[in-house]
Amino acid sequence: MSSDLFYVLITAVFGFVVAVVGLPLVRKAALQSGIVAVPGGRRNHEKPTPLLGGLAITIPFALTFLVFYLLVASQDSQVTRPTSMQMLSLFLAGCWIAILGVLDDIHRFRWRQKLIGQLFGAAILVFGGHDIHVATVPWVGSINFGWVGIPIFVLVILITTNAVNLIDGLDGLAAGICFFAAITCSVIGYWKGDLFTSVISASIAGSLLGFLLFNFPPASIYLGDGGSLFLGFVLGTLAVSGAAPFPGQRPATLGMLLIPLLPFTAALLDVVVAVVRRWFTGRRIYLPDTDHIHHRLMEKFEKPKIVVGIFYAFSAVLTVMTVIIVLDPESEASRSAFILVGAVLAAIVVGLLRLYRFQDFSQALNNRPYFQFVSSYRAFMMAKINTVRSFDGLVKLLESGVNDLGYDSVEVIHGGNTICFWFNPSRSHPDAPRFLEEISFDEIDLTVKWVVPKHESKSYQKFLAVTWYQVLRDLSERAGDFPEGGQTIVPLRQPALDDHAVAQKHSH
Repeated sequence: MSSDLFYVLITAVFGFVVAVVGLPLVRKAALQSGIVAVPGGRRNHEKPTPLLGGLAITIPFALTFLVFYLLVASQDSQVTRPTSMQMLSLFLAGCWIAILGVLDDIHRFRWRQKLIGQLFGAAILVFGGHDIHVATVPWVGSINFGWVGIPIFVLVILITTNAVNLIDGLDGLAAGICFFAAITCSVIGYWKGDLFTSVISASIAGSLLGFLLFNFPPASIYLGDGGSLFLGFVLGTLAVSGAAPFPGQRPATLGMLLIPLLPFTAALLDVVVAVVRRWFTGRRIYLPDTDHIHHRLMEKFEKPKIVVGIFYAFSAVLTVMTVIIVLDPESEASRSAFILVGAVLAAIVVGLLRLYRFQDFSQALNNRPYFQFVSSYRAFMMAKINTVRSFDGLVKLLESGVNDLGYDSVEVIHGGNTICFWFNPSRSHPDAPRFLEEISFDEIDLTVKWVVPKHESKSYQKFLAVTWYQVLRDLSERAGDFPEGGQTIVPLRQPALDDHAVAQKHSH
């Protein structure tokens, strides 16, 4: 065994050990600090689950980098590697993105704030010497991108970062996909003599394997944005760099520009489908929903382990194909791998068409005005919540659930007492079944219950539910500014809830 391979393997073991030992401590700290994912909306877990699991990946990454960097700086190493500025910029940018994600887990930034933070991280990479200058594209040849390579590089990193963040909606899903991507980067880096990429990626792969012991369904801790944004950002950078001799340089690559991103195919396809779906139905692209690929597969198979197993299988196959293509692009095996990749991608497309049936799109198009209204409702409520100056005023905003969203009723319980109850005398879809739903915010002792009719469009029903949950969460966070809340409020209307208002109880 060569000394380089030993370093790669020992780094992977180091990442695994740190994750396994550190995650119980991180989990305890997250619970004590209240940094948890609350059930409801897009989430399908049954109890608050701690976030900050990404720290178990970021810490081994940081320690591995510091040891590697100090060793390189202390001796005249002959190993092909990035320049000191390129290595340092990747470290600083990765740490910045991790901090941005953790702060988002705590404070829940708006999409613009997160995008600005990600652009700042990408700028650190660019100033450190990372870009796309020259690359070889299949059937085209060598292309000199010139200054255009910088925005292309930034765009690829932003897409990969947010793709991993978007797909992190099911236990073990994002971590598993990133594990295969990290393995790919490590193998390619080792083969090309880029020990830096190989060691850093091995550290991430090892820590992800340890993390999956706690995150595989049913998960006891989540990556959080601090983990998903970090993984997409750093692995996206290393994956693009895997087509070149070392990160930051793109001279006449033997590999192809996008081939090393193949292990991210599931996440990247999910981004494309999400953008098209939201644009097609009139939803704002940045607003969350529960129509992602993994959500559709959950509806079909109903078992998280089966769904993540499907994603793992595709990622594993694409990982093997990526390694073959990048390491020896002119070989017969590489040409066969190209064909197999095409077949796999075709199978994925066929599967997507079966998940998103034509009649679903036709129905969504008919409901486009309603989707647009709900999107505008979220933006309006966010603005209203920010202008309210009392707890009572916040609670009164919830009457919009009856007036604007067409719910049968909305009940607000504070301190064990019903302080507001609104009832809709003109029920929408009177012959449809009814769902009784509720959410509690223990930190402010507030519970909201509502009765919603079943809509013909399942996509609209889910989008309505996610939007309402987001509004409730925005309101609960704002309510923390009024600790004396609920002491003087007078119910606006409090009729008895008639017996036929609820046909069945349902929770997302």
